[in-house]
Amino acid sequence: MMCSTPTANFKVYWTWGAAELAATHNQTESSAAETEMPKAPRAVANLLSDTVTRPSAAMRQVIAAAEVGDDVFGADPSVKRLEKVAAERLGKPAALYVPSGTMSNLIAIGAHCRRGDEVICGDKAHIFLYEGGGANAYMGVSLHTVPNRPDGMLDIQDIHSAVRDDDPHYPRTRLVAIENTHNTCGGRVLPLSYIRDVEQFCHERDLRLHVDGARLANASVACGIPMDELVRGADSVSLCLSKGLGAPVGSILAGSEAFIHHATRLRKSLGGGMRQAGIVASAGLYALENQFDRLVEDHRNARALAHGISRIPGVEIDPDAVDTNIVFFTLTPDAKLDAPTLVRKLESDNGVLVGAYAEGNRVRAVTNLHISGQDVEYIVSSVRVLLS
Repeated sequence: MMCSTPTANFKVYWTWGAAELAATHNQTESSAAETEMPKAPRAVANLLSDTVTRPSAAMRQVIAAAEVGDDVFGADPSVKRLEKVAAERLGKPAALYVPSGTMSNLIAIGAHCRRGDEVICGDKAHIFLYEGGGANAYMGVSLHTVPNRPDGMLDIQDIHSAVRDDDPHYPRTRLVAIENTHNTCGGRVLPLSYIRDVEQFCHERDLRLHVDGARLANASVACGIPMDELVRGADSVSLCLSKGLGAPVGSILAGSEAFIHHATRLRKSLGGGMRQAGIVASAGLYALENQFDRLVEDHRNARALAHGISRIPGVEIDPDAVDTNIVFFTLTPDAKLDAPTLVRKLESDNGVLVGAYAEGNRVRAVTNLHISGQDVEYIVSSVRVLLS
């Protein structure tokens, strides 16, 4: 149900960030000037994404004390420590620190494929919907989509049917990409048995397997299975450090030594090499080592949010489909407001920031380390009042 509606046109309706920046900029002005600022509510709760988190005081201390060098020359000790720990946590021989999850997926595609090759992925995959067509634009690789099920999985038979015959008329099928957790399908966790089936299929057909694990940490915490076990048979995996884990920036790409050697070259050519990157890499390592287990709190808050709004007339949601920290709900035709209007009023009236999908009349809320149980109660109450 949650994946049955086209979602390519995700649009966020909010303006609070600009108002907050303006208010911050004018803190040193006179009190008279301050009173003339546009009236905008304090952001009581920001659930636009789990990327909105800010470094804690402890993380800032780690950043300030980071030992750094030139990472383009392979001389940043903080980056090296992060890559070593991340590779171990993901069960891969090597890892590479890159600026973003989009770049990590793009590099993986480029490292596995040659120009003219094809990648099989879901029609609701992040690499297909939200990464700027980079696979085709920069790597000369096309994406062959098959339908995502509502739980984020791809039917093995659909993958089988999508593999091209060895015919000069067709592109070469080279890579299968799956996403765990699955963002657009509501943060769903892929079952381990399913992952093993995909791994076996790829092995039998001599295909490479990439796991877009932007929120793999959430998947691991939710199902109680270590990350390395979830990607044991994958040829590569990406892991975002700036989502639920709470680092300010950066992602990890992990795989074999040869794969990472090739990936390092691609990172350089894409402009992803950073100099004293240990300043941000140290935050990523802190997040991985200290903010992993607390993800269970985000999941608990997401379920509480889902259960709370499920009791509001005009809201359609299956709380049992909320596996991790992403909550989607649909506003029914008889609801008092449509999704964009509800999102705007939540911001203007209540200081609650969420996102609306332009198609499907859906709203997305993502719990994160700044959201408390009390915030969830406030959000549910705010939605109830606006829809009553």
